Amino acid sequence: MIKRILSSLLFFFLIIEGHTVYSETVNPYTIPIKTIDGKTIRLNDFKGKKPVYLKFWATWCQPCREQMPHLQHTYIEFGNKIEVIAVNIGINDNVEAITKVIKEFGLTFSVAIDDNSNLSQAFNMIATPFHILLDKSGTVVHKGHDASPELDEKIRALVSQQVSNLSEIPTESGKALPLKLNLDKNKISLLFFTSTWCDWYLKESRPEMSSNCIAAQHIINDLYEKYPELNWRGVLTRLWTGDKEMKEYQAKYNIKHALAIDNTNAAFIDYGVEDFPTLIGFNNGKEIFRLKDFSNRLLIEAKLKSINAID
Repeated sequence: MIKRILSSLLFFFLIIEGHTVYSETVNPYTIPIKTIDGKTIRLNDFKGKKPVYLKFWATWCQPCREQMPHLQHTYIEFGNKIEVIAVNIGINDNVEAITKVIKEFGLTFSVAIDDNSNLSQAFNMIATPFHILLDKSGTVVHKGHDASPELDEKIRALVSQQVSNLSEIPTESGKALPLKLNLDKNKISLLFFTSTWCDWYLKESRPEMSSNCIAAQHIINDLYEKYPELNWRGVLTRLWTGDKEMKEYQAKYNIKHALAIDNTNAAFIDYGVEDFPTLIGFNNGKEIFRLKDFSNRLLIEAKLKSINAID
């Protein structure tokens, strides 16, 4: 059943003033997976030939780093019988940081970047590290976040037999409601994309990113208080975030502007947001500017003035 679902086009959508904007995610088996050494592979390439082990990760994700020796060991032991692919999720990351991790851990398997989040979306990835096992026929037989004995047992089962007898695992976790952004055509709208964790989780591994996240939320709070006539909307990534985390984040920063979780990830994909934080300005529903650097509050306020958003 799940293979038929994944073989069809998956649509995730957000509602903007009564209109539906579709974020299309294609069949995961045909999505081009671009490795950092310039190759392009697809999961279909391995159907009927060998099972596949996908690991979604990020360079700033501490558990991901801790699990890298396990992934390399798995490749050394079983790499000729199972395709091992480490898929960087492409959020607050770059090739330089990825290459550094490859050298640090001596990784010799395929490493790719999910530039458009299509593969992550297709497998409903909501947190890293995220492990996916596909048997020889392309059926998902494992998903999880731990480098666990269960994962190792399933890998051994996959590489030791021609046909998998492992149970199929669904990759969907229920239907999330669309995010209603309500971009007002009669005034400037501002979408502030961020996360509930980039301020504290990245403090040690990516201090500059952490500082930028903290500064951004304070600046948005100040500008909202100063210019409440503008249409401000905070959009939180669904990664590691639920209602509890959102409420804690609201209280932590005393946030008064509208704030919601992008549970379908459609807004982040539709607007091509790959860095936290990002502020996008809209006029009549059309993007007019995008900012990622929040080190200078005056420059951001000047940007608003330049589009006649404020006097």
